[in-house]
Amino acid sequence: MKAISIKIVILLVHTILVFSWMSCMDQLPQESIEEFTVQVIIPLDIQEIMPQDIEDSVHYAHQKLTLKSNRLTYTATTDSLGKAVFKQVIPGIYDISTNQKLTDEISLTGDTMQFGLFEKDSLVLSIHKSIKENLIISKVYASGTKDNNNKNYTADGYIEIFNNSDQTQYLDSSMYLGLVEAESVIAFPASDSAGYVFARQVFKFTVEGVGFAVAPGGSVVIANSAIDHTQFSPFSVNLQNADFEAKNTTFSNNSNVKEMELIYSAFPSLIYMNLVRGGDNGAFLFKTTSNVRDFPNYYVPGKEMGSRYMRIPIGLVLDGVESLKNWVTTGPKPKTKRLQNFVDAGYMFITSSGGYTHESIERRVDRSKPTTVRYYLMDTNNSSNDFKSLTDPTPRKYDKPLLLVD
Repeated sequence: MKAISIKIVILLVHTILVFSWMSCMDQLPQESIEEFTVQVIIPLDIQEIMPQDIEDSVHYAHQKLTLKSNRLTYTATTDSLGKAVFKQVIPGIYDISTNQKLTDEISLTGDTMQFGLFEKDSLVLSIHKSIKENLIISKVYASGTKDNNNKNYTADGYIEIFNNSDQTQYLDSSMYLGLVEAESVIAFPASDSAGYVFARQVFKFTVEGVGFAVAPGGSVVIANSAIDHTQFSPFSVNLQNADFEAKNTTFSNNSNVKEMELIYSAFPSLIYMNLVRGGDNGAFLFKTTSNVRDFPNYYVPGKEMGSRYMRIPIGLVLDGVESLKNWVTTGPKPKTKRLQNFVDAGYMFITSSGGYTHESIERRVDRSKPTTVRYYLMDTNNSSNDFKSLTDPTPRKYDKPLLLVD
């Protein structure tokens, strides 16, 4: 079952009254927010695909919304016009979600947003449709870890791709893996780059014939160094059985593993996957029979030198996940998203701003489907809902407790 996923981080302000008399400080009890209203808006193009036999479906009527923090959970049901009202909300940081199935192939998703809620307030959410993809990015391990001598260890990064369908899928020579631009000051935000995504690196799957077969529920591991890294670090991973490797001279390579062909890199000296320890780490899959080497590349706007980034038409993208840097003072900054919302309406992040904590971001198991034979993974095109951050980066493993949470 697919789901509408609307994930909102709500920042609620604590009111504190400080008394200086006799150097004492007292804090007033937190006052609850009387009402928080959410209005769900379904655009006209989506109304056309809504089931005709569901009364009031164009208004997203009579659907449950859940507002949840680490301590508290509130629920509200939308009325006939798609409005839900939460009553007496205690200040905190919340996620909001709601579920509805359209068809086996189509779901809806809402955009992850961040805002401050200071008093009785309301929010209007516009949602868009999400098409189920067969091959999806399921894990990104970029943070690195500490080695046996407590030194920074970076050779063990990998990306995993999962077959979420019930048919065998094939990675052929028309399939590419891209890593999104990650300038410290964002160069190509999604809001200014309609129709395109700008890549810092592009790799091609070097396979012949029909391609590399991926069984239903199976996965493909792409490594920078396809060796057993646990011999050097107790918290690292064994990548000896990786399927593809970004061959390079910086890290040890495995001659038994297929090569990923580097098509473009904004950094000529970096021929392995440039997985940034603390983020940003947007990754995406795209498919084209065009000569990708001919795609244009651009300097950062306003500059005529430095790094250049390859411009990829967003219509070629099959799947993507956006992992933002978790800044110490502010946390993730949603305005730095580079992927368009219909590719990833949300974002994920690890807890560390600098990495070396063996944290990965991994796609959750879809608990609405049976798990006795194989796993299906969440795919609502919203990584805030679909992914979790965890400190067990073991590849091909999906029975980790945090991935099984509803």
